Amino acid sequence: MKQRTLPLNSLPTEEKANIEKYWEVIRQLDPELYKLKILLNEFRVNPVILESVIKSISNLAYGSGYGKIQIFMQNRKITNVKPEESNEVNEEALLEVDNIG
Repeated sequence: MKQRTLPLNSLPTEEKANIEKYWEVIRQLDPELYKLKILLNEFRVNPVILESVIKSISNLAYGSGYGKIQIFMQNRKITNVKPEESNEVNEEALLEVDNIG
């Protein structure tokens, strides 16, 4: 069963204030996470899908370091996230340990 959240304007005042405070704390403490959460919320993308994509990126990075990831969709459902080894790459996939917050 799909879980829907109530629009912010239909929530009780105290709960609405808590949600607004939560978003402000996330925005200040972790701007990258905030951006991801905003995008996921705005486009209503299921965040569970990101787990498979992130693992695929890591597997390729720690493997040969080259490849692509294909995401297959059928009837609006993600059916497969498929990492594929390759021979080219143009961007760093992982942050240096010093840059991880």
